[in-house]
Amino acid sequence: MPQIDDHTTAFSHVPQHGFSLFLAKRSKTIHFVRHAEGKHNAANQAAGDDSPVTFSTAGSWDYIDAKLTERGIQQCLTLRSTVLHDVKPQLVVVSPFTRTLQTAHIMFGGGSGVPFLVHDLARERSGKYTCDKRRTREDIVREFEPVFSYTTDSIDFDGFGFPGEQGTVWTDEREPAEVVTARGIAFMQWLASRTETDIAVVTHSSWLKLLFRAFGEHIAHSDQAKLHNAELRSVCLALHRGFYPEGTWVDDEFVPQDHSFRRGRWAPSHENIAHLHGVLSGVKKHTLKDQASMPI
Repeated sequence: MPQIDDHTTAFSHVPQHGFSLFLAKRSKTIHFVRHAEGKHNAANQAAGDDSPVTFSTAGSWDYIDAKLTERGIQQCLTLRSTVLHDVKPQLVVVSPFTRTLQTAHIMFGGGSGVPFLVHDLARERSGKYTCDKRRTREDIVREFEPVFSYTTDSIDFDGFGFPGEQGTVWTDEREPAEVVTARGIAFMQWLASRTETDIAVVTHSSWLKLLFRAFGEHIAHSDQAKLHNAELRSVCLALHRGFYPEGTWVDDEFVPQDHSFRRGRWAPSHENIAHLHGVLSGVKKHTLKDQASMPI
């Protein structure tokens, strides 16, 4: 048994006990979502390895910043209509890649009123694989602003999305694991500073694996399963101390910017949103209603 004395933290994690106790007001629920199937995932699965997207492979640059496949779009719709019924985030944070932006918007966009925020720290591990080299900020924003505008969803591309560069960070060598882990920890510290208590994060498998590894020493083996495409895994983020965000405080209350969203019967259907991303991915759709009036 660990020694309990006046210097022991009152609310903390004691591995020997096998559980943690933290004040509820110091806790947040974080829903981690791995993006749905991208064209690079399908190519790798067909080949049986990662060679199709390795930078030295002929044709690998066709997969730069890969978009979702038709199967990936359907994965998003399935998760939205099943698991996400019980997930009501106050904020959706997204990695600045096309496949994560598509996944986040299909799953959470269109009338929910939840704001989206692009964050560079949640990007995939860079280097070696062309699918993990993103396009420029200008190209990504030009493509996605009309999609988010159609559903009147608010998205912040600028606050944390592409700090100090144009989204082209990538080398022939894989980004060191310890660097990615440090990015993940810095991102979690940023999440701790948010006032929201229920947040969805749409990101990538390597990023998640290296973040979870930093906290996985005492996790049960049954909880260490690999995250599949379009899978959601919720965790509790417990804060050892107070974190305060930048912003405007009035009488001890944080006042966020107010956004107007289309809701109710005026909200786009899930199928309409999926169609937008089908067009974005080059997937032909002919069975959806109102597609003639959809922006292309």
